[in-house]
Amino acid sequence: MVATYDNLGVKFSYPENWRISEDQTNAWPRSVSVHSPTEAFWTLMIYEPGTELEALVEAVRDALSEEYTDFESVPAEQTIEEVELFGYDLSFYCLDFLVQAKIRALMLGVRPCVILFQGEDREFDEMELVFSAITHDLIRS
Repeated sequence: MVATYDNLGVKFSYPENWRISEDQTNAWPRSVSVHSPTEAFWTLMIYEPGTELEALVEAVRDALSEEYTDFESVPAEQTIEEVELFGYDLSFYCLDFLVQAKIRALMLGVRPCVILFQGEDREFDEMELVFSAITHDLIRS
């Protein structure tokens, strides 16, 4: 079964057994996250119109690289529903776990958005299917 998130000017479906959390401030950026039962997560950050996407992606990557060890990043691009996304594919260690993550930037109307999703390496391929479905649904809506 699926649940639907519809707030902050965006709408998407996600697995109903996943937990959702929303930034409650009115300041930019606004964000919403969906967490799996195993703590993998998908986060959407919505920025003020006019904010430069490239700078946002770099800021997110730089923040992660400062926090985690053995950090690796590879530039990435993809197209979903005719929308161009760009960012990085990442891997790093958190505690004793190898983590994979992806940063993707896109425009939703006039709003610059950054998506970050991550999970432990051994479950990432399975989780990425769910993250991809959430992202597709977001773009379609």
